[in-house]
Amino acid sequence: MSASKDSGNAPMSSFLATSALRAARQKAAAIAASGEHRQFVEMVRKRFPNSSSVPYEVLQRDYLRIVDHHLEHLLPQLQRYITPATRRVLDFGCGSGGSAIALCMVFPDVQCQGTDIDPEQIEVARERARLYGVADRCEFRHVAENQPLPFPDGAFDLSQCSSVLEYVLDTDVRTFCVREMVRTVANGGLLFFSVPNRIYPFEIHKRKWGWNYFPQRLGATIIDSSYWEIRKLALPSILRLHNTARVQLIRPWTNFCLKKVRAQ
Repeated sequence: MSASKDSGNAPMSSFLATSALRAARQKAAAIAASGEHRQFVEMVRKRFPNSSSVPYEVLQRDYLRIVDHHLEHLLPQLQRYITPATRRVLDFGCGSGGSAIALCMVFPDVQCQGTDIDPEQIEVARERARLYGVADRCEFRHVAENQPLPFPDGAFDLSQCSSVLEYVLDTDVRTFCVREMVRTVANGGLLFFSVPNRIYPFEIHKRKWGWNYFPQRLGATIIDSSYWEIRKLALPSILRLHNTARVQLIRPWTNFCLKKVRAQ
């Protein structure tokens, strides 16, 4: 393998990654203090009037300042898998765009496509991308439930899916989602997942005992996932663990990366 190819597939140095992440956090904080952000908040409140019933801390963390949240928690886990060769990224289940926008703020050469089944969330994601100055590199698309992703096979270098699969309760639909992510990632490409871990007897979000083990019997409304489940659902495509410490696979909230080594 040539030196240039080595450098293209090597992760960004820890110093550069830390500097880029720090700069993105500072920019996000400045935007959150701006008049434009206040206008964005008013738009969100009008679009989702029920948001007033959500606890303030939760609303800030999960919606109004979700870019800051992902820069603080998701990007430190994800950035090790971004190399100079990473250009095309899929954000599966992007919601209102926080993770895709955070990623593009840290990595200026990345083009991100976000998809979600909620058209209103997609509209908010587009507004948020304009607010944070990355609308030229973040495109958001509404994809109806159970519909294939509107991308050809192998379209992306990396797919990331953060806190999505646990809300997909039907096994057939969950399988379809995983296989669509796998289909649209190039051979040798990566799939990053951040999910609450199904190996535990209690569901992480709700702290409900037994939901992960006996979801139908207990009427579970959330069912967590795991590294082992995702590899199984991807079959006959073959995924292998990539640059992830084994301890990550047994943590209550698990972050791991898989490499696509063989297509279906």
